[in-house]
Parts: sequence; C-alpha cells; structure tokens
Amino acid sequence: NIRRYSLARLPELLEQLEVNLKKNGVQVHWAETPDEANAIILDICRRHDTKLMVKGKSMVSEEVELNHAMDAAGIEALESDMGEYIVQLAGEKPSHIIMPAIHKTKEEIARLFAEKVPGVDYTDNVDELIQIGRNVLRQKFLEADIGLSGVNFAIAETGTLCLVENEGNGRMCTTTPPVHVAITGIEKIVEKLEHVPPLLSLLTRSATGQNISTYFNMISG
Repeated sequence: NIRRYSLARLPELLEQLEVNLKKNGVQVHWAETPDEANAIILDICRRHDTKLMVKGKSMVSEEVELNHAMDAAGIEALESDMGEYIVQLAGEKPSHIIMPAIHKTKEEIARLFAEKVPGVDYTDNVDELIQIGRNVLRQKFLEADIGLSGVNFAIAETGTLCLVENEGNGRMCTTTPPVHVAITGIEKIVEKLEHVPPLLSLLTRSATGQNISTYFNMISG
C-alpha cells in the first residue's frame, strides 16, 4: 500500500524531495538515461579532480555501468562491499543481488587475493581473508576523493536518504571522502518517515532473513 501510494503521487513527491534535499544542502541532478547519469557523475569527478572513487552497494550503478565509464575516463572506481570487491578483483559481474560472490569458494578467493593483492600470502582462513579485504578498503576510504552510494529509501518530507547495510562500508563511503554522490532510481521514494519501518522490515526479511540490518543510515545533510 505504501509503495502504491508513493507511485500514485510520484511527480509531486519527487519535486518535494528535491526541495527538501536542497534545503539540507544537497545538490540534485536528474538523469533520463544511463549515459546522462554517468556524464553527470563524471562531471562531478572532474570538478573535484578525482582519481579514486570508493563505492558502496548500488545496483543502479551496476545497471548504468558506471565503473566502465569511470575506467574509460581514467578514474579508479573501487567497490567496497566485500562481495562486490571480490568479483571486481576477479573481473566478473555479481552473481546475486545481495551475495554477489556467492558462486566463489574460499579457496578461489584465497588464490585471487594472493595473486592480486600486493604482499598477501595464500590463506583460505575466512576471517583472515575478510581482514585482508578490510585492510585494503580502509586505506582506500582514506585516500578516496569521492564516495558513491545507492539509496534504499528517499523520504520526501524530510529530504532524507536512507541506506540499509550489514558491513558499514556504506557509512564509510558517505562520510570519509570529502564528496558524497548518491545514485538512485526514482521508485525509491516515500512520502513520510513513518513509511520507512514497514518497508525496512520487509526488505531485511526478504533479503537475508534478518529482523533489521546491522546498519541503518539516515542522511539529511
């Protein structure tokens, strides 16, 4: 019902969201095509002399093939979700919307890290593999010129962008680099803050069976 209500009032809510995002100091850009979206982000990168962009989980950025556009412009776009980082390192595409590297065994990931991450020896201990990835990414968060994230819910009445995550990398992407770019489809909008909890409950249970995700970020400025 919330989704139906939001979609029925989409044009009005999008305009309300834009007004309130701007009140919160957020710059708003509209794109009708993947090329347009990539061009807008590339322009932001150029204005900030960007060499490295760290990315939180974003299916929209996958759909518009943002990484290819950044690569063509000589800008490193690094995935910081652990599964996304693994498949990017392997030169593959995600195999699952929530668990992008579920098709890989720990031994395959161990060989990949030993081969691609400087100074790393082979280990198939999962905790050690996670720590290797974490150490690489922590440094990248500090070095990045821009952090990019997706958006799980955009609240029109408050101009708030919500991010649902389990790893904390979304929080790092949106706060550590000096510039944050959020990319979203227009269907993520809801009118009120009170519309978010039922949708969040559905999202986490449908995705991973959790009652709530480890992190729930609300960005209002």
